[in-house]
Amino acid sequence: MHEPTEHTVLAAGFRTHYWEAGPPEPAEATVVLVHEGAVGADAATTWGALIPLLARRYRVLAPDLLGYGDTDKVVYLDRPPHQFRAAHLAAFCEQVGVAAAGAHFVGHSLGGSLVLRALARATPVLPARSGVSISGTGGPWRSAAGVAELGRFDGTEQDVWRLVRLMVDDYPGLADVVRARYANTRKPGHVEACLAARLSHPTMPRPAGDDGWPAALRDCPVPILVIGGERDPLLEPGWTKHFAQVSPLVSVQTLDSRHAPNMDQPETVARLLFDFFDRSASADRPHGGAG
Repeated sequence: MHEPTEHTVLAAGFRTHYWEAGPPEPAEATVVLVHEGAVGADAATTWGALIPLLARRYRVLAPDLLGYGDTDKVVYLDRPPHQFRAAHLAAFCEQVGVAAAGAHFVGHSLGGSLVLRALARATPVLPARSGVSISGTGGPWRSAAGVAELGRFDGTEQDVWRLVRLMVDDYPGLADVVRARYANTRKPGHVEACLAARLSHPTMPRPAGDDGWPAALRDCPVPILVIGGERDPLLEPGWTKHFAQVSPLVSVQTLDSRHAPNMDQPETVARLLFDFFDRSASADRPHGGAG
């Protein structure tokens, strides 16, 4: 078993913390895990149970995104939340030697939306062999209750319990995850970075409109897997149907889960990912990268 180790690099000028596990020179492509965006989240608490399973076959990299964990607490208020984080993730890939060989990118919730948006072009932002989104829609189809529940935080550990229970069923180690997430909320700048997207000008409405998503995924040159939970209270029921006919390269899978099966059903998710990566193996070179 390959236990994860901690590292820090400078990516796009930002101190970036990440976890790494698996053989340093694997025969198979690297997997980059992109965590979700709830208050208290980071790479370790989103992917901690899944990293050792994937590391049996792959080099696994799990960075803390901007604003989260031990990465710099930075946000941009004049651009979409996926855009600047995808650019930072691409710079991270350059720093850790992923850009040339490429990787399978797996994101959860905000991280899944980031992966989908970054790959929805003929030349993806990320050096991808494939992309997976677990409970990440690319932006739309969030339930009204979910938006309201995730958008508030009273600063207590009990409220971290509330947030995490929206995403998972009970599982061994849940209390440890909640404690770690509460500790994250005490790091200077973390809560502010998480909730910054909810700020708005008092007299200027947010831009509205339909950008036709997910039609842009038709341009994606690599296989995509979208995974949804049948009991997810944070997203609209049946949201995965929007991806079913987008492209022959896009497939959909549903699980008997809430929002985060990667946390409470890691073995099931690992089997699903291994199967998808095997089916994607015909992609013999990465597509895209920074720039």
